Amino acid sequence: MIENMRKYTGLMIVVFVLLLAGFLFTMGPTANSGGGGGMGSGPTVLEVHGRALDQQSYRRMGESTLELASEAGLHTYVNFLMVPDARQLQQAMQLMRYGYPNYYRTMGRNLTSQDFNRFIANRIIVQKTIEEMGIYASDEEVTETIKTSQRFSPDGKFNEADYATFVDKRLGKLGMTEKDLREIVRENLCLNELIQIIGGGLLAPRNAVSDQLEAQAQTVTLARIVFNRDDYVEKEKPTEEEIKAYWETHQDAYKTEEQRRINYILLTLPAEPEEKKAVPTPPLAADATPEQQVAHAAAETARLEAEAKAKGTQAELRAKAGKKLTKLINTIGDDIYNSEEDKKPLDFDVVLTKHEQKATKSALFTQADMPKEIAELNLRGNVNRGKSLAQAIFEDSFDKDPYDNVSDALPVGEHGWIIFTLEEVVEPELLDYAAARDKARAQLISENGTKKVKEAAKAARDSIVELMKTGKGFDAAAKEKGLVPVQVGPFSMGGVPPKDEPSHRQLHQTASGLNPGEVSEPIDENDRSLFVYVDKREIEDTEESKRRIDFAIENNKGELMTLTFLNWINHQYAGAEVKGLSTEQQ
Repeated sequence: MIENMRKYTGLMIVVFVLLLAGFLFTMGPTANSGGGGGMGSGPTVLEVHGRALDQQSYRRMGESTLELASEAGLHTYVNFLMVPDARQLQQAMQLMRYGYPNYYRTMGRNLTSQDFNRFIANRIIVQKTIEEMGIYASDEEVTETIKTSQRFSPDGKFNEADYATFVDKRLGKLGMTEKDLREIVRENLCLNELIQIIGGGLLAPRNAVSDQLEAQAQTVTLARIVFNRDDYVEKEKPTEEEIKAYWETHQDAYKTEEQRRINYILLTLPAEPEEKKAVPTPPLAADATPEQQVAHAAAETARLEAEAKAKGTQAELRAKAGKKLTKLINTIGDDIYNSEEDKKPLDFDVVLTKHEQKATKSALFTQADMPKEIAELNLRGNVNRGKSLAQAIFEDSFDKDPYDNVSDALPVGEHGWIIFTLEEVVEPELLDYAAARDKARAQLISENGTKKVKEAAKAARDSIVELMKTGKGFDAAAKEKGLVPVQVGPFSMGGVPPKDEPSHRQLHQTASGLNPGEVSEPIDENDRSLFVYVDKREIEDTEESKRRIDFAIENNKGELMTLTFLNWINHQYAGAEVKGLSTEQQ
């Protein structure tokens, strides 16, 4: 048979070429696949600027890229392309300083398809623009960015082994490759340059900055009238009918807490043993001879050296134990990953038994009632700073595929590591009236108290203003209404805060927009409503004030650049003709 095939090799090649050409012609045109976005064979899920994405491309361009960018530490890239407006972008960037990575991570299950649409569409808009503008980042720049990133160089030195593990193990699980990683990093570098081009070089008008700073620096003297919310809450006595009617219209607010059950392995170093100090050298006698002084100094030196050696030995042993622990948890994680790659059923217990470990099996628990051993644990590291283990356990949805319910190896506490499998999720259920009554009553009382304290402050403020129109002063008008104003100040925003006034910043900001002799609108806070009368406003014109203005103008450049870019990309999004099945599934 092989001999017969050899006779017709030429003919077979011709036939094969013709078949391949016919196959290619039937495929139709494809979109540029930069960053993982191209047209597949399935129905179009999203279309941007005429570029169509099927379900697979949509996921790669969206969620897979977001996962990869988040794990690679490209949080600013995620925020700029995903956050819907300037206020939320500012919040997301502030949260980054406290260990919350980016909008995609912090929003979690609250994300809608519109969030993913925006991210994907903005990526396509940016890709189109940087190509038109000729913006490009070289391979050398991409490599340098990866090597100096916080993710792969946490101590300022590139961790080649960590990077290799990330590429070999983690990227495959995300359905991505090293090429995808490098292209996303390149896109991030080009995005940074695009932001500079669009919003760079802008400065705030000096007069506007001056007015703003003067408003903050001025000294104000106020009189305030306060209505305390508790005074109105105490008077609330809702009837049973009112409570039940309130519950009936707010039933969705009264549910049982979500419960979860996990199996987990927690590996950690034991508490560091108490340091054993060498016996102190006896004090030197006042009349010691030179020989005794030399001997005493030698003994003290030997004692200190012994202490230092003991500390060094202990630190070395602890470092070795830490490395051994990290290696063990990583090996367990690799075994789970390899089991998935080999398409074997997940057996967490078998994997752990192989390493002489045993899983702890929890009962069902709520986020507020975690198992005692892990209840107080927080995640460790820059990416996870400020995030509790409870948040990590409750943030993911339950999946039919057991491997999707296995966590990564998570660093917890000072030295520990945990891997858990999500075994069961009990969704919240509505409470009946008997179970929800007390909570509904408390909420009804709270809402009524809040409403009435606001109404009382508004009515008092309006009546005083009307009396002042007749020529009466603020104090006299307040007294006629049975109210006693309390003087606050003089004080400034940056000076010593007035005593017994927790909201002095809010009051100062309110007064800054009023003239002396005017009464503010009511200021509603959590526990009170109040209004203020502006007695005096005084401004000092100093060299220090001028320097502050110069500094503020320079400092506002970054904010102006961000706002300008957001306005630009929102305008581009509006004109990108974003449409498809995904936009209809809101």
